[in-house]
Amino acid sequence: MTVNRWICALAAACVLVSGCGKLRMPKEYRDLDEETRTRREYVNLFAWNVMDTYYLWRSEIDPAMKAWERWAEPIRKVADVRYKDAEGNDIDRWTMLTDDFASLSGGVSGHTRTMGLDFRLYYADKAHTRVCAVVTYTCAGSPAEKAGLGRGDAILTLDGEELTPDNYRDLVQDRLLGGGTVKAGLRDGRTVTLTAVDMYEDPVQTVRVLERDGGRKVGYLHYTSFTLDSCEELVDVFQGFTQEGIDDLVLDLRYNGGGYVITETVLAFLLAPVREVEAGSILSREIYNETLAEEWKADTTFFKTGFTYRSGGSLHVVSTRGANPDLPRLYVLVTGASASASESLVCGLKPYMDVILLGGRTAGKYCAGFLMKAEDWYGEVKDALEEGEYEEALPYVDNWGIYVMFARYADRDGRTLSMPDGIAPDYEVDDDPLDGYALGDPRETMLSAALELIDGRTRSVGSGAEPPALEPVPGASRLRPGGLFVHTLSTPE
Repeated sequence: MTVNRWICALAAACVLVSGCGKLRMPKEYRDLDEETRTRREYVNLFAWNVMDTYYLWRSEIDPAMKAWERWAEPIRKVADVRYKDAEGNDIDRWTMLTDDFASLSGGVSGHTRTMGLDFRLYYADKAHTRVCAVVTYTCAGSPAEKAGLGRGDAILTLDGEELTPDNYRDLVQDRLLGGGTVKAGLRDGRTVTLTAVDMYEDPVQTVRVLERDGGRKVGYLHYTSFTLDSCEELVDVFQGFTQEGIDDLVLDLRYNGGGYVITETVLAFLLAPVREVEAGSILSREIYNETLAEEWKADTTFFKTGFTYRSGGSLHVVSTRGANPDLPRLYVLVTGASASASESLVCGLKPYMDVILLGGRTAGKYCAGFLMKAEDWYGEVKDALEEGEYEEALPYVDNWGIYVMFARYADRDGRTLSMPDGIAPDYEVDDDPLDGYALGDPRETMLSAALELIDGRTRSVGSGAEPPALEPVPGASRLRPGGLFVHTLSTPE
């Protein structure tokens, strides 16, 4: 975004927000203390400008943008303004404003305060009176792993309080994801104490090469998030696969809710047919609003073998040459928790190779967004502000930020397979963390189904399998952040 564009957007916002002062302010606003009123004005100015400039559906929400009041509660206002259907249901379910930007951005980067476990929520009884959090995996070196938790462990109580349909959301958010210490009571009678720590949750969870009949080798990668720090690790993993001479690959994205665009493209470079990578074929396209389409022009990502990215203040230069196993097909394990970059990867690769999906319908997160901190935005436009206003604004917008949808991703032909309701699997297979097997074990339910296909035993896949022992809680399979698909810069890469 050019400085001139920022100034123009700022000027328009100043007219709008100032103009609102002529309206009668509601009693709710008049009753607020001066600090709260000032914070709302500065945060709203930031949010309005970002939405006005970048938002994918900017023209569709024009009436709501014109009616944006400076006194509005900003988090709720962004949620109210984002694009909806005629009945008022959110089409855009992802754009959000936050007053805890550090936690949001940390979750995307993988560097966060965590107990290091992923879980899904199930009813603990047939009457649906109790809920349990079933561990799906734990991160290496995490408090959860050190406490002895593993896939299939079911948490029934937190600090002695039983999880129920009425309280599980608050208990899980406050105790299990709140960044503190909790005593978790398990179904097998154990009680473990977990204390969150600041750590990097390595998304490269499990890497295996499985020997099949006839000497056939199958690579398996359980990958949970497209973090920047995993780019080089992915290259190392695929160099290993190539050296092993794998014949097939099972990519497990069942719990992967997205991440960085650059990381998704790197993985695509490692998976696509080598001839397409070396030819520089089109991997994907991005569709923007009218303003960005005119200003940015470039909307196409091409395959390549070299790339650069910044992480931790350093510039990284990585090559995928020699690491691509050049496979004709790819088996991908997906669920409703597979979102954003996971879906974009499948979308971009399908025109070039046989991508076979096993599991459940994906999340349907078909947009890319970017994260912007309010402090950084004010820094960009400080020359357009009145003298002293930049310095005055900073304390009020500290740790505020926005995740805004600015593009719809598509394949080389402009098709978005995950729009509007996700990508349907080729073979339906239930994920069952209670099946008694670790991820990567060839007997584990979803991996076993993929191996059946690879071995040529296709009749039983997706049919006749035992359903999970517990029933998932609808709409609450997990409460961890997910579905983020972000650019590392505010302009296309």
